[in-house]
Amino acid sequence: MTLKNILHTGLCALLLMSAASCRKSSALDVDMSKYVIDNPPSTDLDNWITDNLTNPYNIQLQYRYERDLLGDVGKDVSPVKLDKVQPTAQAIINVFLKTYEKVAGVAFIKTHTPKQFVLFGSASYNTDGSFTQGSADGGRRVILYDLNNLDFTNPAQVSTKMLTIHHEFTHILNQTIAIQPEYQLVTKSDYLTNWTDDNNTADVAKNLGFISRYARMNYNEDFAETVAYLLTKGQLWYDSCAKTASADGLTKLKKKEALVVDYFKQSLSINFRDLQNEVSKVLRVIYNDKSKSILYAWQKNLINPQLTMNFNEPVYTQYGQSAKFKAIWENVKAALKTANYTLDSFKAVFKSPTIIQMQQSFTTATGTPLVAWYDFNYTISANDIITFTPIDSSSSTTLPYVIAKQAAAGFAPLNNYLKNNPFKTDWMPPGAEGGGNYLKYGGFYVNNEPDNYFYGKL
Repeated sequence: MTLKNILHTGLCALLLMSAASCRKSSALDVDMSKYVIDNPPSTDLDNWITDNLTNPYNIQLQYRYERDLLGDVGKDVSPVKLDKVQPTAQAIINVFLKTYEKVAGVAFIKTHTPKQFVLFGSASYNTDGSFTQGSADGGRRVILYDLNNLDFTNPAQVSTKMLTIHHEFTHILNQTIAIQPEYQLVTKSDYLTNWTDDNNTADVAKNLGFISRYARMNYNEDFAETVAYLLTKGQLWYDSCAKTASADGLTKLKKKEALVVDYFKQSLSINFRDLQNEVSKVLRVIYNDKSKSILYAWQKNLINPQLTMNFNEPVYTQYGQSAKFKAIWENVKAALKTANYTLDSFKAVFKSPTIIQMQQSFTTATGTPLVAWYDFNYTISANDIITFTPIDSSSSTTLPYVIAKQAAAGFAPLNNYLKNNPFKTDWMPPGAEGGGNYLKYGGFYVNNEPDNYFYGKL
């Protein structure tokens, strides 16, 4: 071995020994528990979720980003913003959990509800150009997308997102109890797997008997869409939409509605009309969805444009009357009695977008029926306060106006009540919206006096 090789070998050995010596003297002493990122400490938000969602309903809310929960891990979806998490959870509680709980009972919702909600910030786009708003995974998980764009002060956006939840929950229910075979036959030949086809417009789908384009995909999606639209868009919206379809489309849409109502009653022991009412009330009261209000329904001609107040009907015994209004009514009865008239009932009839007519019915001492008409202009403020202003019809020769002039003193207490108070209107009477009374009764109450009201049948 040459001197050069000896030096080279010695140098290599020295370097190896040095390296080994370095490794021995620099042994790492690291507490890896300090770097666990999958179990972050609880925050105030986590505590709120635990108190309001997990403990009462045994539901986990997963808002921290986990790609494995996407379903399709090849998609790019962004995390949900923290300021969207609690409002989303509260909406789930208000519009989904509490409504089912009130109508179907605590046991039902705890048994059937998904055990996990997963939140993502952006939409999940598909290859056909559509995007997924939500999905149900195995009956135990609901995934919600596109939450970062959700404006909780916009009732339409809240309603749309809640539609997704009710749609996905319907799938979960259908996994437990199958959809009736009859439903599958209503539009059997018109399902379209490629529902995003440009030829499948909303009008085409509607005329074929589908409530949305997506409903044409298959009967499972059709059923879930029908349920979700009936609950979150509401019965009046559904009826209005159906009436703009072809005659065949209208028949099929109403047939599907009837089968949905029957499914909930026969398979789940749920009064679907009561459930509709509860969802509508929450969207109206908590999220200010005016499209669910009786005033909107009147303005859009979605309901009968009149109220009939016949205080001899059983509904007033069952749900009572306002003591304050009853005093006004008794004053009218007493005033008419001095002229030998007997007060019967009255109607409030919307004659135009600005005129309402009070039609007072009474009888003479000989039993002859009479009707007096009193017209009022009405205005609606930005916060939906209604003001009535009497219209002078004393010069009219139309008989009900002539009678009104003759009986003016008797009806003065009621007409002054209407003239001198600001009113709001609502589905009424209080506590009677369920139990088969959905959309059947409405009324007026003096603004800021919820105990001062009158109501009648639509």
